[in-house]
Amino acid sequence: MENKKSNKIIIGVLIALLLGLLGYMYVNNTELQKSKAFLEDEKVKIEHDLDEMIAKLDTAIDDNSTLSEELKLEREDIVLFRDSVKNLKKTNYSIIRRYRKKIKALENSNAELFKANDSLRVSNQFLTNEIDSARVFIQSQTAQLDTLNLQNTELIGKIEVGAKLQVNSIKTVPMRERNSGKLSETSRASRTDALRISFRIAENSLADEGEKNALIQVLNPKGVVVHGVGEEVLESGESMIYTDKTAVTYNKQNIDVISLIEVNRKEMVKGIHTVNVFLGGQLVARSKFALK
Repeated sequence: MENKKSNKIIIGVLIALLLGLLGYMYVNNTELQKSKAFLEDEKVKIEHDLDEMIAKLDTAIDDNSTLSEELKLEREDIVLFRDSVKNLKKTNYSIIRRYRKKIKALENSNAELFKANDSLRVSNQFLTNEIDSARVFIQSQTAQLDTLNLQNTELIGKIEVGAKLQVNSIKTVPMRERNSGKLSETSRASRTDALRISFRIAENSLADEGEKNALIQVLNPKGVVVHGVGEEVLESGESMIYTDKTAVTYNKQNIDVISLIEVNRKEMVKGIHTVNVFLGGQLVARSKFALK
């Protein structure tokens, strides 16, 4: 009887010990699972943080920043670190703590890079604005200069036009020679022995002073030069035959010119004749006279 009772006590104690061991194992396993879940969750968070850092660097690199090369090197380091986290088979608190410390260092490094990058971006934007302002100013100045050049060209043109000599009051008197040798006015072609042509070169303060060649060309009704004595090349490059050539000393004041041209009465014809006056190689005046 006593032996059976002792056996029951021993069995009871063993059962109690077994139940206690099972309870301990259950609690310990539960805590272990929680610890593993926490560590895995921390691993995922670390990967997520690293992915966000990589995305921010990608954005900064895409902006063609001045610090693009430095940002690319930083990105490569973070990618390698993230891959090492993904490939981590076992995790524990010391590893997680070490990785968190590494992330903190990376965040500080990135913060300095982003700060420098933002500063350079602001500086570049300021310089871009300054360049744009300078470009607008230069374009404005160029436009004003072009306008001034155009105005100067127009002014020079007007001055050149204004500086041209003007001839006024052309008068042609056909004359015949009497037996006494004196000349008298006539209107008949068959009696014309000379042409007295007079004109005035007008005062012009813009014109150049000095000796001027006045060319007189007389054309008959058929356009043939009367009493051609020489040939001259005009400013236009055209060659012309003239009837008379007179040197005139011009001093910016009115000056009267008189030319007496002897002609052969046998060559004179009836009709309207033309008188052209040239100064400085340019036609400056024209008049007409008639012979019967």
